[in-house]
Amino acid sequence: MAGTTPPPPPDNSNIQGLLIRGYTHPYSCHLLFSFQAASVTLNTKDFFAELYPKVQSAVDWGNNKPVSMLNIGLTFNGLSMLGVTQPNSTFPAEFQQGPWSSASQQSLGDFNASSPDNWWYNNFSNTALHCVVHAYGLTNDALNDLISFITNAALANGLTELLPIKDGDGRLYQSIIDDNPAKIHFGYVDGISEPALSMPSNHSSRNQADLDNFLIGYPQYSIIDPSPSGDASTNSEAKFAFDGFYNAFRILYQDVAGFDNFLIAQATNPNNVAKLAYLGLNQDELVEWFAAKLVGRWRNGSPLVLSPNAPDPATAKSENFGYATAGVPSPNQDVPSSFKCPFSAHTRVSNPRDQTLTPGEGNLGPVRIVRRGMSYGKELIGNTDDGVDRGLIGLFLCGSIAQQFEKLYGWMNYNNFSPKPDFSVKNPPQDALLGNRPTAPNLTNYPGVVSTFTIPIQNPATPDQPDSIVISGLPEFIQTRGTAYCLMPSLNALNYLATGVMA
Repeated sequence: MAGTTPPPPPDNSNIQGLLIRGYTHPYSCHLLFSFQAASVTLNTKDFFAELYPKVQSAVDWGNNKPVSMLNIGLTFNGLSMLGVTQPNSTFPAEFQQGPWSSASQQSLGDFNASSPDNWWYNNFSNTALHCVVHAYGLTNDALNDLISFITNAALANGLTELLPIKDGDGRLYQSIIDDNPAKIHFGYVDGISEPALSMPSNHSSRNQADLDNFLIGYPQYSIIDPSPSGDASTNSEAKFAFDGFYNAFRILYQDVAGFDNFLIAQATNPNNVAKLAYLGLNQDELVEWFAAKLVGRWRNGSPLVLSPNAPDPATAKSENFGYATAGVPSPNQDVPSSFKCPFSAHTRVSNPRDQTLTPGEGNLGPVRIVRRGMSYGKELIGNTDDGVDRGLIGLFLCGSIAQQFEKLYGWMNYNNFSPKPDFSVKNPPQDALLGNRPTAPNLTNYPGVVSTFTIPIQNPATPDQPDSIVISGLPEFIQTRGTAYCLMPSLNALNYLATGVMA
């Protein structure tokens, strides 16, 4: 890439496939490693050489789905150990400093039990994590064979495996909930509402959902201009990062018993029952109604905007909807939809679609990330906590950690991205599901934030008298167990680590 000459369109064979497609392999394990200073220059090359043939690119596999495959991510500390980074690095500050930095924590808000000081159960330090290998298998045997292959290569070449959780053997295995790999422990189907990353032969029409905003090295077309920027023919970091992308790798414990009992408490609250009597729902149905209001979708995936009264298989994966109401003057055009989907429902916060945004928060529409999530830990039977570590393995893929991942996380912790009457400017709420509820002395990070969740309701019999259910003291359903910012290098860059030669 020389001068200002536009690069050619991205090449699928040079991109790690995790970005382009959601793998449907039902078995996965996410292995964490640390490089050792005494062996890094000699042995890591052999480690990458052994793994490289099994790295899955974005090339369409057609009907020949691989039995097993892997992808590789590297932290900034890992890249530094490998000699990839420069003294005055052009990689973005948030990637260099890590998610535990004070700057990143302004958005992530990992307080109290979620504090970076507690990550990984203190089995290792945040800075010791250098490499994450994501392994996938069509069968459990295929996955176990691949895990043995990876760990044997690591052991033979001086890498140390890091164990991030307390249960089992300490590794992050995907678990299957209710016989459905797409479900999370809270019972919702996940993996809906992903950007459609196209690969056209030209760049004549681009938008925020296009691949240019997720891959590094295409500033001519990218809205976010992901870095490190510069001429890849002269900037070695830019050359290494070209066709790569970032992965905010985040492990989130889910308090399933607390969540289930919270829903039951709301469905049996006499005040709530009285206000919702017009719906004619029994207790179990009210539990599902509250679960849908917290997230913005029914647990089968049906969006409340399209299916406000009950889940519908016909709308389970529907994406063609918005929150603005035609014919209603701005800024009030978003209000009518709140009777179907509350403003602070999780899916509405993470993707407000056509909802009015505060100037500067999204002049070109909401930013997007690609999510590849899967559950870990044994499924909870009943609604009594059994002490098992369970939750979500989140792979949040983007071209800019700060402008995509951290921006959206900031929205979830501080709902101030839309003007009145959507949110209170002085007392903004949080994402109903993922908000990290601050307590003293952490209130200064989110001045005025409240832990109330408002569900607007409108009885058809009295449409001119809208009401609401206000839940005070919304619990913290999720705790952060660990986070790492990784670069997912191109196949060319991984080949360089394996051979010492950059194509």
